[in-house]
Amino acid sequence: MSPSEPSTPGRPGRRRKNSEPDESRTSTAPSAEGGRRRGGGRRKKEAGRPGRTLIIVVVALVVVLAVLGTFLFLRFTGDEGEDAAAQQTRPVVYKVRDAGSMNEVLASREVDSRPLNEGELFERRNAEISSQSIDFTLRDSDLTEDCSAAVWGQEVTDALAAADCSQAGRATYVADGYFGVAAVFNLADVEGSRAVADAMEAPEPEDGESAEEVVDPGFLLAPSGSDPFDRLGSGYSAADAIVSGHYLVVVWVQPTDSESVEERVTLSTPLVALANFREPLFRRLVEYSDGDEGGETGTGETDTTGEGAPAEPGAEGMGETGTGEAGVPVEPGIEEVPQEQVPVEPGG
Repeated sequence: MSPSEPSTPGRPGRRRKNSEPDESRTSTAPSAEGGRRRGGGRRKKEAGRPGRTLIIVVVALVVVLAVLGTFLFLRFTGDEGEDAAAQQTRPVVYKVRDAGSMNEVLASREVDSRPLNEGELFERRNAEISSQSIDFTLRDSDLTEDCSAAVWGQEVTDALAAADCSQAGRATYVADGYFGVAAVFNLADVEGSRAVADAMEAPEPEDGESAEEVVDPGFLLAPSGSDPFDRLGSGYSAADAIVSGHYLVVVWVQPTDSESVEERVTLSTPLVALANFREPLFRRLVEYSDGDEGGETGTGETDTTGEGAPAEPGAEGMGETGTGEAGVPVEPGIEEVPQEQVPVEPGG
């Protein structure tokens, strides 16, 4: 091939004059420009993506407002009190009482095997307890098989376990001038009831030991820590543990306006009134009695209201106290007693 002959188009080695147009550049230029336009389109779409972020922010704000609204609703309606934790405190004065013949008739769960129920404990007369010119109204209630949830303190918890506690029923009550807690523990037998009552007693400091060094065995927990029960134990309060067969009943009261444990007041009247929480147990006493106890007390039709209405059948000892007012169910001959005294058996 002579040097003047053109080489085959497209083959290597072809020399191109500078004046020849660059077809490849010319043909690709539009696509390059089109590519830039397409790239520009993508950038516009990317610029619109912050809208998704805005949606997320709005959703988060809605959730926050919903939570805040729920909190404010609970705050101003007072419903948050149901979840408030009860304080681990104890009364200034604590006494152990004995129910007498109930300890014989309801001596063990083998005799009285039917479990307690909420209707039995918290309805009927226990919804509102009126006695000693005091009207206690039920506020919170709880019935559980986990007895350890009803108390604090290792020693008391261990005592309940040793006594084979199967149920713990608790209730809070409010009245004009007082508030209180009532509880009943369903134990295996009367011996277990006494053991748990003794375990709740605060030990005295030994020689050379300060009160702060004494390990508190524990006590009853209120079923709610809402006002005024968030102040239970911070003022002057007193409690009675009533050994009632294989049941142990604990009643604990405090004046509404008491702010110091040093403000000693007489609390026998509200204690006697709130002890009517035992009324369901007297029903069981009658159910499992052979009839001798009913004839002995003669209280089957006793007026406990002061209005001429008959008492519940067989409500033992629900006569009048030394104050001339309706009294707590007590053993015959045992009248209302001051906090410092312990009742004795009839004729004791």
